[in-house]
Amino acid sequence: MPFLNSRLPMPCLLFPCLLLPCLLVSGCGVEKEPSCEEWIEGTYRPAPVAAYEITGSRDGASTSAVATMTLTDGDVLRIEITVAYDPAPELRAGRWTIIGDRTGSGTVAAESVRFLGGQGEGPSLGGRYRLEAEGLPAFRVELPLRPVSRTEWSTG
Repeated sequence: MPFLNSRLPMPCLLFPCLLLPCLLVSGCGVEKEPSCEEWIEGTYRPAPVAAYEITGSRDGASTSAVATMTLTDGDVLRIEITVAYDPAPELRAGRWTIIGDRTGSGTVAAESVRFLGGQGEGPSLGGRYRLEAEGLPAFRVELPLRPVSRTEWSTG
């Protein structure tokens, strides 16, 4: 076996060991885009997002936020959620509505919740959520971890 007897320079042997951790770490900082999938005939199908914003506020041990997705077909999906943290973040309440060519509303279930507290700044909120209507799937959304912006800031 020539490979076992060959002499490779030390950097060539270390390269694969160094490459894998670099690839794993570099993927962690990538900002995800919001995504939406609609439940149609027993399967989730992409519903492309044209615009996204998240607003809300933190009140002690919870954050209330409204995520608004404008879909490429012009429909507007509004997701209202309240996340509590003691110590791990969990969805405390959630409702959704969609207006446009499609109309509907229902409850929100969390598949995963992502939260960063931001002591000096506002909180950041994201995660993967299932939107249900009368107990049946309607949409599945991915909210990227982004700072929750406020439309009005109190001055004290």
